[in-house]
Amino acid sequence: MFSWRRRNAADASTAAFADAVPAVVDAARGLAVARQAEPSDREFLLLFIPALLASAVLHILLLVLFALVPVSQGRQSFVREIHSSLAEELEPIEPPKPLVTVAAAADEPQENLTSAEALSIAAAQADEDVPLLDPIEPTQVEPAPTEVALDSVIEGFKMDEVLVNAGGAGEEIATVDGAVDRITHEIAANLELGNVLVVWLMDASISLHEERGEVADRLERIYAEIEELEVAQGDALLTSVVRFGQDHEEMVRPTVDGDAILEAIRNVPADESGVENVFSAIVDSVNLYKPYRTRDRRKLMFVVWTDESGDDLARLEDAVNLCRKGTIPVFVVGPSAMFGQVEGTQAYRHPDDGVVYQLPVNRGPDSARAERLRIAYWFGGAQHESLHSGLGPYALTRLASASGGAYFVNESALDRSPFRLTTMARYMPEYGSAAQYTSAVRQSALRQAVLRAVDATRDRELKGTPRQEFAPTGETFQQELREAQETVAYNKLSIEAALAAFGSKGMEKEYRAEKSPRWRAWYDLTLGRLLAMQVRCDEYNVTCAEMKAKGAEFVDKKSNRWRFEPDAKLRTGTATERQAAEATRLLKRCVEENAGTPWELLAQRELEHPFGFVVREAYVAPPKPPPMADQPSANRPLGRREEQMRELDRKKEVKLPKL
Repeated sequence: MFSWRRRNAADASTAAFADAVPAVVDAARGLAVARQAEPSDREFLLLFIPALLASAVLHILLLVLFALVPVSQGRQSFVREIHSSLAEELEPIEPPKPLVTVAAAADEPQENLTSAEALSIAAAQADEDVPLLDPIEPTQVEPAPTEVALDSVIEGFKMDEVLVNAGGAGEEIATVDGAVDRITHEIAANLELGNVLVVWLMDASISLHEERGEVADRLERIYAEIEELEVAQGDALLTSVVRFGQDHEEMVRPTVDGDAILEAIRNVPADESGVENVFSAIVDSVNLYKPYRTRDRRKLMFVVWTDESGDDLARLEDAVNLCRKGTIPVFVVGPSAMFGQVEGTQAYRHPDDGVVYQLPVNRGPDSARAERLRIAYWFGGAQHESLHSGLGPYALTRLASASGGAYFVNESALDRSPFRLTTMARYMPEYGSAAQYTSAVRQSALRQAVLRAVDATRDRELKGTPRQEFAPTGETFQQELREAQETVAYNKLSIEAALAAFGSKGMEKEYRAEKSPRWRAWYDLTLGRLLAMQVRCDEYNVTCAEMKAKGAEFVDKKSNRWRFEPDAKLRTGTATERQAAEATRLLKRCVEENAGTPWELLAQRELEHPFGFVVREAYVAPPKPPPMADQPSANRPLGRREEQMRELDRKKEVKLPKL
């Protein structure tokens, strides 16, 4: 394979020769015309003939110069290739016919999300500014000149009438083998149309070390199978490997050497930063490999293997636009997104002690912005703070869908979402741009209300649930109850601000007009939970007030263990009863109409306990103080056994990585 520098020199020589021939021809024509012209015109024409001849001579000299200049065989650095290619403009080529037939959007579940269309919403001029939208905040990176920040509200955003959404929003993959097999099918199908360059972009996260080995093992078989199919003769199939993390680097240039590819994938160096700038890697890879598309007329395919959602979201639209323009499909093998939020956890089995740790990770959300309330559940039970949606993260899924590729959900058994993709197909978000998302919300009072409510609980963080168990004394019980009341009073302010977005009568008319099952589910869950929490706050406050009436002597002698338990009886009047009834109606409707989804799970969690409170009282006599001689001394030296146990505890400490 020639180096890119040698090819560029050959191209320049060809261009010089191509320019020289017309110049000589023009000079000859000029002399012929001059001979036949009138004397007055002949003098005028002869003034330009030397210029034409000079141009011809100059081009011939350039041709000779390019032929003599030695071409360096040294490999150029990855960054230098990117910078040189940035100056060139992508040349449009005729896109091939889509290999995947995309079904029309429907309310019925599809077999998999490859057959479900990624929806796009037409943009419209807003009638008024809606200061509520806050799409995913991008990591601070060096901005591109034409980028649009995802956290901006765009006025009068205009979009072309035709949007290319030929890709699939996702497909459920149970194993690494399954994902690789599916991508291999796409490679083989493209090889039937022409030469192909496949670029593997491998996440350098520590958590993917074992999985990268599995990918390489599977690829070894896959490339052998492609060779047996005889669709990749000679250099018809080239492969390259790029690793990415906080930065990115080309590990293997395009080659037919399968051993080099497999070795690179197995030996991707671990990036301990915990940062995945995947979209920057894609943008630079488009520019780096552009000559293979424009000059060699070779089909490009990108395969991204990752376990997060990407941190450089400010480069998302750059990546989408470049891949669309170059007709480069992006296939992503990645995790299920966190449901309605960015943050979550990932199970990580530490190689030193074999213990599985739940480490923080950014893996979402599944839509263009956080759509879920930030309110904790009361009483014991799961908080579902790390709930996997069953859909891919919005940004990577948008890139895959918009480019004509597909998103494959691939998770470990410890992290696998309980929600099936066949069920979640009806609840796919719109995979248009952040501006399109904003425009669609502005046209819907219901969606605006839901997001205003979400922002109210996120802008003013709640203090968590108040205490539900007390061990008071006659001296402390008043203060303890007052502090508990202050907690619910603070939380109630945020809840009331969120409820104000829905008005005093709710939005049933808008609910019936809303066509999206996803937004109808959000409406029921969001408003139902807010009403339930407001009732709980009022009921808890009143119950605390009743307990404050206990006398100090009564507490010390008859009642010093209090447990606040849920109860169906409400104490605060008919208005509260109406709110509780409406909350129950909305949450039950959410459960009934969204079976097998995260909305059902979260609504059912709220309905597990009634909204009122009853206090279970008990008395436990205080223990007698131990004799003075039996009290351990703080200055007593440690025995040998105690020292050994402490040393053992210190040895057990392991260093947890950033994922």
